[in-house]
Amino acid sequence: MPGQPGTPPPEPPRAGDSIALAQRVVALLESGARQSTYKLATLLALIDEAVENPVPESAELAVAIPSLAQRVIGYYWPQVRPYTTGGPLRQGWPQGSATRPDGGMPRIPRLIEEARAALRAEGHVTADRARESGSRVYQLLVRDVAHQLARNPLTYLQTPVRAPQGVTTDLLFDASGFHNSISRAALDAHGPLVLRPGVAAALRECAPLLRPVVEMTWIADIVRFNATELDHDDLAGFLFGADRSSLIRLHDPLRDIQHGRCFYCAAPLRATPHVDHVLPWSRVPLDGTANLVLTDARCNSNKLAMLPVRDHHERAIGRPETLLRDLSEASGLPVLLDRTTDAGIGIYTTIPTGTLLWRGRGSYEIHQRRRGTG
Repeated sequence: MPGQPGTPPPEPPRAGDSIALAQRVVALLESGARQSTYKLATLLALIDEAVENPVPESAELAVAIPSLAQRVIGYYWPQVRPYTTGGPLRQGWPQGSATRPDGGMPRIPRLIEEARAALRAEGHVTADRARESGSRVYQLLVRDVAHQLARNPLTYLQTPVRAPQGVTTDLLFDASGFHNSISRAALDAHGPLVLRPGVAAALRECAPLLRPVVEMTWIADIVRFNATELDHDDLAGFLFGADRSSLIRLHDPLRDIQHGRCFYCAAPLRATPHVDHVLPWSRVPLDGTANLVLTDARCNSNKLAMLPVRDHHERAIGRPETLLRDLSEASGLPVLLDRTTDAGIGIYTTIPTGTLLWRGRGSYEIHQRRRGTG
């Protein structure tokens, strides 16, 4: 196996083998207990990188460690706030304890919790807004989280539980340059993490299958790490839901921009419109104004988490950037125009011909891949 001298790396996924790779990723998750949620956050971040940076089927994908750190920060950002009336949820066993939690928090969420308080005092209500601001506090946080990722979990992400010393599958990337005592200077010299040929395309294609599995595993781990009864439905919304308060602040400015009409059906908006993620939150968690529109409640209820026809996505990202920035200022949410554009390319060029897409209430379309894509 990779990790032993003279052993070749695993063969890259062949065309049509995406499901096989996804099954091996799930097998890694199921192979034993985790001491923190680090691996889960990192897997979701790698999936997001693959979706938002589409590459050809057999290509490698270079992922900058600071970019990976920013995505991990984005996942933990809402999770380190107090849960219900208590404090933050535990994201793992405290250092030095492998049995029962007795207080404390693993280093990455602790760093984010501390920086989040300072960044919110600067007026940055989301991790992406903090990133866009260029805040020195955020830059230092990214550096610290990137260093921790290189020590753990990147060192152990692909290591089966109870594997012999030094043995790793290295299924997704070559982990030999990461270790739990890597210095910051060595990390800077290391360069990006490089997903093996075909891995990025496989993660992108299987994202709708892998993401719910990773999220459900994360929820189960949170329940295990916390010594109290937790409502799973409420917990899922808390851990992975959109920021509802920021979305509500978009009602009036979106209504003005859309001239009081539903983005999808153009009917006059009634008293209780809904803010909708055009690219569904369940496929790619983009809480930016480029991905948000105001809809009739009936359209939103009918669309649910379906992927819309590409025309809807292109109209959303085609709105003037000045308007998207005005929406950002009104809500405190970031714009994320580039990421929303790239995610759309990654999704629509990957979904298979025959996929049912939502056009409007009771109206659907069979997806046909465009010539020269996917």
